[in-house]
Amino acid sequence: MELVVLCSAGLEKAPCIELKKLGFKIKTTTSGHVHFDGHLIDIPKLNLYLKSADRVMINVTDFPSETFDELFEGTFSANWNELVHKRGTIVVEKVKITNSKLSAKGAVASIVKKAIYSKIKSDNQPDGIIYPMYIYIKNNFVSLMLDTTGKNSLSKRGYRMKTSSAPLRETIAAALILISGWDQEVPLIDPFCGSGTIAIEAARIALQMQNNKRSFSFENWPLFKDLKPSIVNQHECKRTVAIGYDKNPDILQVANENAIRAGVKKYVRFHCSDFEKLPIFHEKLHIVTNPPFGLRMREGNASFYRKLSKLRKIFPDARLCLITPREDLQKMISIELQRKFRFQNSGLWTWCYIF
Repeated sequence: MELVVLCSAGLEKAPCIELKKLGFKIKTTTSGHVHFDGHLIDIPKLNLYLKSADRVMINVTDFPSETFDELFEGTFSANWNELVHKRGTIVVEKVKITNSKLSAKGAVASIVKKAIYSKIKSDNQPDGIIYPMYIYIKNNFVSLMLDTTGKNSLSKRGYRMKTSSAPLRETIAAALILISGWDQEVPLIDPFCGSGTIAIEAARIALQMQNNKRSFSFENWPLFKDLKPSIVNQHECKRTVAIGYDKNPDILQVANENAIRAGVKKYVRFHCSDFEKLPIFHEKLHIVTNPPFGLRMREGNASFYRKLSKLRKIFPDARLCLITPREDLQKMISIELQRKFRFQNSGLWTWCYIF
């Protein structure tokens, strides 16, 4: 069957890295979607271990459609009775339509549900088990997906009760760590760590930790009752994986609390310091950081960004990965740029610079 993981637009490379490591072959990638072939037994493992994906979907069917009749027939022709039991409830969580003749989202959702219920011969006696559905129609081509993850996306790890003023979503932090090419034998440093998300996600990646402090929608589906997924053993680690610095002692308390809840306190350290007062680090390091920026934080002005040139002096033998909404950052700091790319961060196009 075809599976799809959803992620932030622009960060598709990260789940591709993870999926290839798990042995999957990528079929196609589109904005925020990575398509690959898999099996039902893979779905629990994907939800438990993927760090950079937001959701794991079953792509049930694709077909062309320009009319409601074609929509009904195309939906009905799929193998819903192999996936959804007759007392199950379809809940359409999202309808996204682009450049297509069908445009009424409510009507589209209603017809899709009607076709599925007809196919599974629903007895109109729901047992409370939910099958979340995503409907995409682009250029008159329909894709119908079941969401195996559930109400909360995979970014909801269960450890972040409090955050700093401008936190990265957990899956975005993990994605940037992966894309930046971190060698896990090299310590990762975040000089603007805030509530600790980047350092904590680095530790979770190094330890191959499960996303097991939450529930998933597939766990209630009869289809998965007898499936026993393979489990990847957690890595052993006897060193500090990541270190965070921040000048705010209150937010560092939050970072330490988050690290404890995440189960990584032994592998991360947090210190109170302004980045300009850090000593020079001569060892090889990897820097991933989300400096405060202007749209959310008062410090994110041009003068502040010019100060970021000091990071090269502080970390002379480090790869630097900086995150900012500014497209002109390389003009403001005197560090040689390797590459940059942009991604969606809470609806805002944001740039990642790698120096």
